[in-house]
Amino acid sequence: MLVPLSWLKEYIDFELPVDELADQLNLSGTAVESVRFMGKGLDYVRIGQLLEVEPHPDADKLSVTKVDIGQAEPLQIVCGAKNIKPGDKVPVALVGAKLPNGIEIKAAKLRGVISQGMLCSRIELRLGTDAAGIYILPEDVEIGALFTEALGLDDVVVDLEITPNRPDCLAMIGVAREVRAITGNELRKPAVSVKEAAEKAEDAAAVVIDDLELCPRYAARIIKGVKVGSSPAWMEQRLQKAGMRPINNIVDITNLVMLETGQPLHAFDLKTLKEGKIIVRRAKPGEKITTLDGVERELDRNMLVIADAEVPVALAGVMGGAETEVTETTVDILLESAYFEPDSIMRTARKMGLLSEASARFEKGIDPNGAVYAADRAAQLIAEYAGGEVSAGVIDVYPSKIEPRKLTLRTARVNGILGTELNLREITDILERLELTVSVIDGTEDMSVSVPTFRPDLEREIDLIEEVARIFGFNNIESTLPESSGKQGGLSHRQKTVESIKDRLLASGLSEIITYSLIDPREVDKLQVPDGDPLRWFVKLMNPLSEELSVLRTTLLVNLLKVLKYNINREQYDVQVFEVGHIFRHENGKEMPDEEAMLGIALTGARQADEWHKKARNIDFFDLKGAVEAVLDEIGVTGWSLRQFTHPALHPGKSAELLIGDEPIGYLGEVHPDVLAAFDMLTAYVGEFNMDKLIDNAIIGRELTEIPKHPAITFDIAVLVDDAVAQESLIELIEAEGKPLLEQAKLFDLYTGKGVPDGKKSMAYTMVFRAPERTLTDEETLDARDRIIARLNKELGAEIRM
Repeated sequence: MLVPLSWLKEYIDFELPVDELADQLNLSGTAVESVRFMGKGLDYVRIGQLLEVEPHPDADKLSVTKVDIGQAEPLQIVCGAKNIKPGDKVPVALVGAKLPNGIEIKAAKLRGVISQGMLCSRIELRLGTDAAGIYILPEDVEIGALFTEALGLDDVVVDLEITPNRPDCLAMIGVAREVRAITGNELRKPAVSVKEAAEKAEDAAAVVIDDLELCPRYAARIIKGVKVGSSPAWMEQRLQKAGMRPINNIVDITNLVMLETGQPLHAFDLKTLKEGKIIVRRAKPGEKITTLDGVERELDRNMLVIADAEVPVALAGVMGGAETEVTETTVDILLESAYFEPDSIMRTARKMGLLSEASARFEKGIDPNGAVYAADRAAQLIAEYAGGEVSAGVIDVYPSKIEPRKLTLRTARVNGILGTELNLREITDILERLELTVSVIDGTEDMSVSVPTFRPDLEREIDLIEEVARIFGFNNIESTLPESSGKQGGLSHRQKTVESIKDRLLASGLSEIITYSLIDPREVDKLQVPDGDPLRWFVKLMNPLSEELSVLRTTLLVNLLKVLKYNINREQYDVQVFEVGHIFRHENGKEMPDEEAMLGIALTGARQADEWHKKARNIDFFDLKGAVEAVLDEIGVTGWSLRQFTHPALHPGKSAELLIGDEPIGYLGEVHPDVLAAFDMLTAYVGEFNMDKLIDNAIIGRELTEIPKHPAITFDIAVLVDDAVAQESLIELIEAEGKPLLEQAKLFDLYTGKGVPDGKKSMAYTMVFRAPERTLTDEETLDARDRIIARLNKELGAEIRM
């Protein structure tokens, strides 16, 4: 946003030097990108009038001119432009001038003719991009005057970087409001007084809004009998300083008011509108429009257009149509001042590749309640500088008024967040300088704040606190430490448990990984997940970067297997990893998705490398089970068990479900061969566990037990059981029957083969017996052993293997 300070001072008085003003704006959150002193390099440029324009005797493309610059004798200057004639007033760079573009002017002979200066174009003076011809000046400028003084160019232009959340600052009045907040000086908004004719506007035109969602408000003014021509010099200069090209008085006034108020305007030639109608609607399939740039464009159903009784005449908020353009023959105009839904304008502008000053404001969000003020302001200027009469009344279609937002602000909260000691009056003063309406809630230090509709970014109490902070000055807020209760800080139970789990897995030789939460939904297909399964309850992104990152993960398995494959592809075959991350599932019919913290483990390759004294051993189910047992032991979880489990991604008969008590916690097992084939792998073991449930059952900081004083007695037994008997059934019976003397029972061998009947398996256990207060006798331990054997035989048909 280019802000000429001479223009800014029409709305607010300030005496700050330019550098100090820039610093204050920067500190208040309005970044200053650059400061340009417009007169710099134009000290030797004066106003001249062409007396003669004759062809160069030796060059067809050059002319020899005589120029009066107010001196005793005219200057002779050779020029190559073709747009000049005697009587024109032009900027003349004298010998010795060094122009803003770096050109240094010297007396020289051009094809044998002496040239005593240079006639300048806009681009050479850094006043625009038009290099096609000499800058022809208004007739009323004084011959011989300094160019900068005659055109009001001894000015300073500040270039502001306006963030997307502050569309109110894309207006001179908005910037003046910021200066007011900084200085406390009064803001002067231009008074509007429209002299209206007897004829009513509604008799000349009609406005209908078919889509109130995309256009909540449309206001229009009718001005008849205008004369389209050049704008006055001051208006052209003002637009040029703000970076806009003058076109004609009508268009220039709409642009001037847009820069002043932030409200984009558009003028239609009223006589070209069929039946004098304005219809705001979506485009119909196959409709086309030729826009002001002369390009015919095909529209689609998602685009909002301004139409007359028959066809579209403008792309709403983006660009007008060529058929209804204001030209030199225009007499009557309809002036549009509307509020369009920002996202709609952004989509249309991007799709059409039409990014303009107007669309930039609409897509960021303008003030819906400023439409009529801007229309009146423009109508007043048009009547003054283009003649014509303003029809009585404003056609204003605004069925559902957008009201200011109401927020509550607590003084204690302001000071608590900022570490300040501001009182109620100081806070109120800051907010009122920003044109927020503040009323104190009776009997409290709290305020009710009415947020004007030109500040859509202020949505919560914390937003108001930020406003107080930036205007008070971040540099004025002393550095303080938050108040403390004096208690020693520490990790929460959850944090301790998570760290303990990670430490134990790292100590067990696993590596931690962190993967993206976004996945490709097609990867879940590789897990053989049926339709309707919770693993397909995706949370989908509305506008993903790609299909590969289009949904939030519903399981850690996909990324775990992809990491294994990534390493295998790089010849790292022995991989053991884990991840603590979140999964997301959105069940049909539920308003919000569920989010769960999970622990995932994945193993592949060799557990033990092939060495001279021992053979390599590949990872198997029991390595994965051991890692899980290590985690459970580390966090003090007791009462856990495993039971057979079916999962579409796991090998049937080689997977198990982990329970704590009767509550399922997760699962572990060998990956199904079909899933391995889909990921192009040979073997892998994975597990996935609910972290929240693990944490709920964890006991961190367990009490240590005394080292036993009395010796233990150990017995080994091997039993034959059917293949279908689960290990957990055997261990449960052994532990139940061995109480209270049995200290530990552990499986140390599983055997099938020679000597074991078909359909049977041999399972060998070590049993440790001990009494805490005395030494056990052989009779006691033998009795306990025999009871265990008898119960195993009775309930599971187990036979002692000799």
